[in-house]
Amino acid sequence: MSYEANTGLGVSNHYGPRKIGNQDGVYERDGEENTAAINFDGDTLSLDVYVPANSVVTEVVSNFATGAITAATVGSTDISGANGAEANYVAISTKGKLTVTGPTAGTVLVKYLHVAA
Repeated sequence: MSYEANTGLGVSNHYGPRKIGNQDGVYERDGEENTAAINFDGDTLSLDVYVPANSVVTEVVSNFATGAITAATVGSTDISGANGAEANYVAISTKGKLTVTGPTAGTVLVKYLHVAA
């Protein structure tokens, strides 16, 4: 994280990600791998998370959540079967909102591949 103080007003600008705990959103990963997190704890920001078009969901990880996942979708595409096995990867043809329902606490991770064009 970097800071800049060049306004002459004693005000600093902050650049880079801000970590506040219990994050929702997409975590930066190497190359084409991305991980989106949906947080079910009470102190979240409740941000909408979108998966870009032409992505491939590789895995839905619920190990960090309390309660079973009842539905996991990107737009109208069901991704709940993505378990890390290549045969169960789910192609996402159009950009869609990531929605996970069921857990009452914790975090669900959704891993997906995407190469920016």
